[in-house]
Amino acid sequence: MLEERTAVVTLTVGGKELAFKISNSLEGVDLYFPYKLKKIRDNRICGKGLNYYNSSLKDLTANLFKRYNKIIYIMALGIVVRVIAPFLKDKRVDPAVVTIDETGRYVISTLAGHLGGANELTEKIAEILDSTAVITTATDCQGKPAIDLLSKRINASIEPFQNLKLANAAIVNNRPLNIFTDHKINSVHSDNIEFSPLSDLNTRTIQSGFPLIISNRQFSIDSNYLQLIPRNIIIGIGCRRGVTVSEITKAIDAALNILNIKRESIKKLATIDLKQDESGLIAYAVENSLEIDIIKREEIKKADLNISSSEFVEKVIGVPGVCEPAALLSSKTGKLILEKTKFSRVTIAVVEEVVLDE
Repeated sequence: MLEERTAVVTLTVGGKELAFKISNSLEGVDLYFPYKLKKIRDNRICGKGLNYYNSSLKDLTANLFKRYNKIIYIMALGIVVRVIAPFLKDKRVDPAVVTIDETGRYVISTLAGHLGGANELTEKIAEILDSTAVITTATDCQGKPAIDLLSKRINASIEPFQNLKLANAAIVNNRPLNIFTDHKINSVHSDNIEFSPLSDLNTRTIQSGFPLIISNRQFSIDSNYLQLIPRNIIIGIGCRRGVTVSEITKAIDAALNILNIKRESIKKLATIDLKQDESGLIAYAVENSLEIDIIKREEIKKADLNISSSEFVEKVIGVPGVCEPAALLSSKTGKLILEKTKFSRVTIAVVEEVVLDE
């Protein structure tokens, strides 16, 4: 799991001073200097985020790529390109990499500009150092919207990912891009972009431009397209003691199938404190990289919710329901789109949140 922190690496005394300046202006920064630059006063300047390394820069980079989601190198761009090359995997998982020359004149977005946040970090560092930000992504250079940035803003997965370049290419090359969605998208504006409701998604409208769908629903389209799938679904779960991962999986899949919703849209699971140690539920969450929001029964008792209630459940566990109130309270503002539904030993309720383009 990558740390939500920033590593700053340098090789020289001049770079070291820039690193301290960045560390004093940003939260969550760890500094990495070669051991030959160590001085006693450094600990007083920086504190616990200070690290010295005796390894090669390549070995250090291998470690940083496993741990950090943002890395700043203060050195020549050529060195950075060579040292990070063996560790590049995919723009969806690579950390943001920013390069700064030793004088602090230029701050260069080097890797994962949009999804990783390198462009944003570049502009922030350039402001701190009063430097020139160098950003080369085509959409930014032309002042046009980028679909990968939109996906990040609305917390959406991208499918099929290889078609992301086709959507962005349509924007930068002034070709028609048709966005089909029922969500309110505020940040995407260009003369070649047209918005249509999902109900207009058909062969005729697809042929008039590259189609971009923003929805968590299942679609079958017989042409190239891109879909942004917002993670805005909360699954409320109630279950019998000892329920298995297989039972949880079948129940959730059945619920999503009823709603025609893609599994990628699940934001998190929710249940009550009585079920927080349920091994099957925990295992499902781990296997699918999902958070489980544990709702206390006292919170449910105090809440004014319009839910399906059960006298038997209330008698046994002290609250009138599990899956519905857990999902609603986990969301705060979402809407119940599937009421409590029983699937063998598992009960499921589904809440859908509003997609916010902020």
